[in-house]
Amino acid sequence: MTAPRVELKDVWKRLQRRSEVSTLAELLYGLPRRLFQRPDEDGLRPHQFWALQNISFALEPGETLGIIGPNGAGKSSILKLLFRIFRPDRGSVHAHGRVTGLIELGAGFHPMLPGRDNVFIYGSILGMSQREIRSKYGAIVEFAEMAEFMEMPVKNYSSGMYARLAFAVAAHADPDVLLVDEVLAVGDASFQARCHDWIERRRRLGCSIVIVSHQMHVIQAATRCMYINQGQSVMLEAPRTVIDRYMRDQAERMQHTESEQGICRVELLNEHHEPIQELVAGMAVTMRVHWNLPEPVVGPVVTLDLVHDDPRYLISTPGGNLAQLSSGDTLNGETAHGSGVFDVQIERLQLPIGMYRVNAAVKARDAFIAAVRMEDAVRFEVRRPADSDSHALLELPQRWSLSQPTEAGAPPKP
Repeated sequence: MTAPRVELKDVWKRLQRRSEVSTLAELLYGLPRRLFQRPDEDGLRPHQFWALQNISFALEPGETLGIIGPNGAGKSSILKLLFRIFRPDRGSVHAHGRVTGLIELGAGFHPMLPGRDNVFIYGSILGMSQREIRSKYGAIVEFAEMAEFMEMPVKNYSSGMYARLAFAVAAHADPDVLLVDEVLAVGDASFQARCHDWIERRRRLGCSIVIVSHQMHVIQAATRCMYINQGQSVMLEAPRTVIDRYMRDQAERMQHTESEQGICRVELLNEHHEPIQELVAGMAVTMRVHWNLPEPVVGPVVTLDLVHDDPRYLISTPGGNLAQLSSGDTLNGETAHGSGVFDVQIERLQLPIGMYRVNAAVKARDAFIAAVRMEDAVRFEVRRPADSDSHALLELPQRWSLSQPTEAGAPPKP
């Protein structure tokens, strides 16, 4: 039995909410107090908190662990422990082989130096020798598609150029352990597609991968998934099981969080008017907007923007989102005031698979600015039908037929 490539055992990590000192005077005058200050019963000093508590998991070569959870849950802290940026306060962390972290692409770039020099600097940070970098330099530049810009200072690079070069260097470090933290949300669509393809090839070659993402279709491709919240592991099981639990918890949190902007929440309902967090592409749904308007809104126009979590999707509507639902003229002549609901029924919600967030707004018909607006009002997942064997992001209704070949000019024979 081979040893795990990555292993965390009972790991605890404490962090500071703010810096203890910002000036030399604070350092000198505060030193006696800090020396004699005792931790509380949890082992924490003032302004400290446990970013991680009792985290354990192990990964074999070729396995992928997806980590999900709300912002501030401790996901990035796990990656920083594996990348040796942090050290655990309790427990142990082991990562065997070369570890490459796609955490902050180009974090070691020097803005005044040209791209050529930064390839060598960043490659060294990732554990590559100078000889190795020289032998792979041509392949790095070709992967980044930036041959004509390698003598330009990186301070003049666009964000997309910056990301392309940084990823190209990391891609040629040949890691045994790969850490990915939402960095693939940059660059153009073709660049991101190449990044995902490269990551999959590395996994097939035996690279162990730990990936943090809010894109559930990316996490679903992992071997296992960890749901972390407030520094603690809630679940560590098969991706589908963990994602379902996370989605239920997110829906409950949103239902108990009221917006001060006048929209309390948005619900996604099935044909039986039951709240759901996931749906099969093409099914009938109702979106219900619960509102509380302090001032009357005459001729209200309700807009729901459906935004896919995968940034590779191109802009396809005037609002810059993947899809938009608007009440149009259906509420003309009505006045909304106080509390109530808006319902929009959709006979076939034909969307690509993946995770979506909904931004809701209500405005008067002749108004330019929305009376109330709520970002990220609800999240839901579109899944492909259970009997589908397709790997496409969007399945289109279709009917196929076969005709026998005929002589030129003659109609086909059924």
